[in-house]
Amino acid sequence: MDLGLQGKVALVTGGSKGIGKAIAEEFAKEGAHVSICARGQHDLATAATELRRHGVTVAATPADVTNTSDVQQVIDTTLTQCGRIDILVNNVGSAWFGHSLDTPDEQWQYALDVNLQSAVRFTRGVVPWMRQHGGGRIINISTSYARTVFSPVTVDYGAAKAGLLLFSRAMAIELAPDNILVNAVCPGFIYSPLADSLADAATALLGVNSRDEVRQVLQDLTLLKRIGHPEEVAAVVVFLASARAAYITGSIYDVDGGWAKSII
Repeated sequence: MDLGLQGKVALVTGGSKGIGKAIAEEFAKEGAHVSICARGQHDLATAATELRRHGVTVAATPADVTNTSDVQQVIDTTLTQCGRIDILVNNVGSAWFGHSLDTPDEQWQYALDVNLQSAVRFTRGVVPWMRQHGGGRIINISTSYARTVFSPVTVDYGAAKAGLLLFSRAMAIELAPDNILVNAVCPGFIYSPLADSLADAATALLGVNSRDEVRQVLQDLTLLKRIGHPEEVAAVVVFLASARAAYITGSIYDVDGGWAKSII
């Protein structure tokens, strides 16, 4: 199936590892040029090298997405090295365990800044270019935690990502006249560095001894009885960015093995 992405440019935040890297890789396989950003320069450089093996242009910019000037630098570098921005994937995110009422203001603010406000910054930065050049696609990566409460110890993360869902729908309405389509994807339990760190932190909470035992508990909660893979999220994201999804905007897609529906 031709997805019509050959020669397009996709900017993926948090694109050096995990779900973000899988998304960038899927775009590169489709012939799209990619721009990635992340804080860790080593992982960023490694990811860029691997992406270039697909024969596409790759821009890789170290950035702290809570810093407005860094965000603008990523956008400027993308336009300089790749020439355009057709697709924005707001993927970057961070989570940790902590009971909501015990979480200090600074940590709440950081959760909102990384998981929600970063998407606002990047969207604000790329929309003028998209408007001037006939449209584009924006896909925001939220989480199943934004759809339903699994645990009271990730409320700041879930609240920020829930805000991202409302932001997605609001932007879909505002940007539709500009032919900028905005959708959101909600991954569930996915193999990724972030999920691994959360699994390690959850051992005491769940009364188990290892990351693998945590994974077993989590996969038992899904209808498909397994943990998902980053490539399965990437496939949905790339479809939403493609010519095949030209009549889809303002929608939210769960990629969670049926987890959210299993507890409704």
